[in-house]
Amino acid sequence: MIIQMSNSVNALALAAKTDEPQREAFIQSYENLILKTASRASFRYVTKSDDEWSVALCAFSDAIDRYRPDQGSFLPFSLMLIRRALIDYHRRAETHLTEISTSPFVLEGIDDDPDEWEKSVYLAVAEQSRESADRSLPDEITAANEMLQRYGFRFFDLTDCSPQQEKTKQACAEAVWFVLSKPDLMQELKKTGKLPIRAIAAGSGVSKKLLDRCRRYIIMAILILDGDYPQLSEYLKFIRKEGTA
Repeated sequence: MIIQMSNSVNALALAAKTDEPQREAFIQSYENLILKTASRASFRYVTKSDDEWSVALCAFSDAIDRYRPDQGSFLPFSLMLIRRALIDYHRRAETHLTEISTSPFVLEGIDDDPDEWEKSVYLAVAEQSRESADRSLPDEITAANEMLQRYGFRFFDLTDCSPQQEKTKQACAEAVWFVLSKPDLMQELKKTGKLPIRAIAAGSGVSKKLLDRCRRYIIMAILILDGDYPQLSEYLKFIRKEGTA
């Protein structure tokens, strides 16, 4: 009976890879387990208003994308990714706040090894700096990092929730441009530091679950495209393309 249940969960996880509504329903059915795992990994009670919830949610969604049947049962695999993501999240939170700590390639949703981002960032920044007469990219990353801290996360935290699937990328782009086109929503975001998920879902048609899962990424993209970050904006090519379509 347990084996049959496990096989059923594995099949649902595989189906959720390519079906966004099914993915959202699948994730929703395991929200309590995700919260319990996040609480254990964080050594405190985690609610949906905490950043740890967003990190855990992104990790669970990432597990769906990365899962293969030869890896065993889906649930142990997904919970392992959640724990790893939260360990990394808390480790990063303890690092120096002004450290340049991630490659801007994460903005394009490129699925690299998270451990390699920290190793490659200085090389990526240095390369861009050599191509730029005013060496502004490192300054933009530092400024963006400081700005995003006011919204409860840092630039490096985006490694946990950058969208990978094309449908998810497109939905994020639609949400970003919807907010950018609504001065009242921009004002609410900057005043409260929170993404107006209900208003975006109602006006853009993007689901609340996806908005919640990609909340930090969407906030980052909105603020960078709205602000004075010309070089970082170049890394948001798929979002800028959606806005001109």
